[in-house]
Parts: sequence; C-alpha cells; structure tokens
Amino acid sequence: MNPVELYKKLPRTNCGECRQKACMPFAFALLKGEAALADCSCLAQEEKADIAASLTNFDWREALITNLKEDIKKIRLDEVSQNLGAEYSDRKLHFKCFGRDVTVGPDGEIRSKSALTPWMRMLVLFYIKNGGHNGLSGKWVLHNELRGGMMKHKAFRRECEEPLRELFDRQLEKLSRMLDGCAKRCPDEFATRNAWVVHVFPRLPVLLLYWPPDVEFDSQVTIRFDSSADSCFDVEQLIFLVEELLKDLEASL
Repeated sequence: MNPVELYKKLPRTNCGECRQKACMPFAFALLKGEAALADCSCLAQEEKADIAASLTNFDWREALITNLKEDIKKIRLDEVSQNLGAEYSDRKLHFKCFGRDVTVGPDGEIRSKSALTPWMRMLVLFYIKNGGHNGLSGKWVLHNELRGGMMKHKAFRRECEEPLRELFDRQLEKLSRMLDGCAKRCPDEFATRNAWVVHVFPRLPVLLLYWPPDVEFDSQVTIRFDSSADSCFDVEQLIFLVEELLKDLEASL
C-alpha cells in the first residue's frame, strides 16, 4: 500500500487531533512506523482492522525500491556520474550516502558495508534517477524557496526543523562533538557558532543552524540547502532525507 492508497482509506477530515494534524502526513507516518492507527479517533474499529491487515501484508517501500531499480536499468550510469559527484568504475557508481560508502550497479542493486535503511536505499535510487546537477550554486536557501517548497513549508517545519531544535536543546554538547567529527563547522559565515554543513550526498549539502535559548528568546533552528538541491530531490523527498539524517544523528549519540 502506498501513501495515496492509505490516505484514501483514512477519514480525510484533517481534524487536527493526531500529532500529524492532517490525514496525508498521518498516512506517511503510519507507513514509516512513526504513528499508530489508534492515534486516529475518527476510524471505526473495523476500518482500523482492514488497514492493519493491508499494512501487514504489503511493504510498499520494497515495492517502490523494486520499481526504482527498473528505472535505474534504463540510465547510462557513466553519463550521469559527473552530475551526481560519483566515481564511475567497473560499470558501477561509487559515492557516499549519509557518510556511508555505497556502490550501485547497472541493475540498481545497492551495496554497502554499512547498514542502510529502506528509506536510505530509496533516496540513493531517487538521487540517481533524478540526475543531479553540474555543480553547487553556493547560495543557501530555505526549503520553502525551492520548487514547490511553499506547499510543504508547514510539514518541513514540523517534521524536520522542530525535531532538530528539540534534539539540540537536549543534547547540544554531544551533538556538537559528533557533528564536528562528520561535518564541516562554519561559525564565521553565519550569525551563530553552531553551524554545520553535512554532505548527505555528494551534490546535496545540508546546512544546520542552531541558536540556543537566552533570556529573551527560545532556541531556534534553521535548515538550509544549496539552491540546486531541487535538481537532486523534490521537496517531499527532501523531507524524508532530513528525517533520515535526524534519525541517523540521534542513533549516533
């Protein structure tokens, strides 16, 4: 079951009573295991049982990965390697994803000595399918400044920036040390010393900015992208990417 199919089984009232506040993000959260059917007060018990059976019997993520592999088979990997910032050798692409070395063959099979979640595997294949770009612009922009970003502004704030702010609030010292080891700190370029550039993919840097609370203001977080980011991923995929990055960071603490 994919997110749209699941959404059609939901009440679609956008009642705001669950954590996700609307039915479409609730559908995504269900599929990612980040929400439970019990969180929806508008579903009858028989409806919950029907959806639960569908979720148990079909893993839409693996189906999507299979479809993406078929798309990769139609792509000349040697022709896209430069725009992806990848090395091409032995008919395979070699690059880093979330700090992990990955290799992707012409059949779309992904190989890595490190563990990759289903979401990471999907993002690797989307990265190749979308084709990348021929160089970073050097201009940092907000998520809502990318193509289609305004439509996803609230979701990005809720699912990405707010959880990162809470993580910094709880674990600033540990998270800072960890980021110093895997990302580039750039305190002189921004109005906070808590500024890091994380290269999630070769052509996809993510800028994390954090301002601690003080006597006048609450803590703040801003996540920015190179303005070329929407050549690598659409704005929905970027939400998934940052969510995976946050899970990866938290798991490493």
